[in-house]
Amino acid sequence: MTTFFSVSNQQELHNEMAQKIGTDRYCDGFESYIKVHPRIGKGEIHLFNFNSGLELRVHEYLLQEPTILGAEFKYFCLSLCWIICGHSNYTLHNWNFALQPQQNIFSYGNDISGTVKMNAGHKIVFVELGLEKYFAQPMSIDQQNQLPVHLRKSIHANTAGAFWQNNLTTPEMNIVLHQILNCPYQGFTKKIYLESKAIELLALGIHNLEGNSFEETNKYKPKKDEIERLHYAKEILVNNLQKPPTLNSLAKQVCLNEYKLKQGFRLVFGTTVFGYLHDHRMAQARLLLASGTMNVTEVAQIVGYTNLSHFAAAFRKKYGVNPSAFKEDS
Repeated sequence: MTTFFSVSNQQELHNEMAQKIGTDRYCDGFESYIKVHPRIGKGEIHLFNFNSGLELRVHEYLLQEPTILGAEFKYFCLSLCWIICGHSNYTLHNWNFALQPQQNIFSYGNDISGTVKMNAGHKIVFVELGLEKYFAQPMSIDQQNQLPVHLRKSIHANTAGAFWQNNLTTPEMNIVLHQILNCPYQGFTKKIYLESKAIELLALGIHNLEGNSFEETNKYKPKKDEIERLHYAKEILVNNLQKPPTLNSLAKQVCLNEYKLKQGFRLVFGTTVFGYLHDHRMAQARLLLASGTMNVTEVAQIVGYTNLSHFAAAFRKKYGVNPSAFKEDS
């Protein structure tokens, strides 16, 4: 399915989404939601507006067929978005990139257009913070100077264009995201709780931006064929967990130099080459342990660890629990 939006503010975007992909829109004070039309799939988009100016958007749906959303955003938009489940491919303002679980993206756009392709058959879950109104409020010069440089520049940008940066989602962020998705409250208590979690998530996002260099990844813009080679490099890593190639060998296999391989991985996948390898190893280990068909030693060997203590330490750092305890709980 393909549909197109041309909007001049966030409210128009929500209205068009309700008309073109939804069946019903409910609104109750600070909270509203859009139900996905059955012809497209199932699920909901929840929207929360807080007095602080923050907008929290929670997308949870399963699509029946690949969906392409084309859009013209004729307004200033600023957001932080966390991908929890599902994959999406973006083409915006002459840039191509993919978003995957355990990534988050800081983005700024002003009068831009492009497409988002969402895959079918897998649940899509992401949490987004709309920041335009929050940072439109008066701030002292000292407060502004304490913000990460590209956030500060984005707030004051008044020309057409776009900027975005992929980052890895931290364990601290995952805890807050889980709390948002599983909010136990209703009514006014729900409002207070979710707003506090949205502010906490914003603080973690800003802290994450402070620790990442935007300039390095913004210098190199991979072309379409180079993005395909980067995806091929990812497949090589995934298929060789036990004996992954060196960086030099991987670059040669996909016909990229090491610089383009490293910077391309940061841009397209939001992490380093071997950061991606590590995350995939841990994700596979978690699935294998949860299946209950293998012991910890066997799982460690399958995902490429010859030293069991190194595997246990890496798993504990990633998930906060020893692999043996995770296997027992599963």
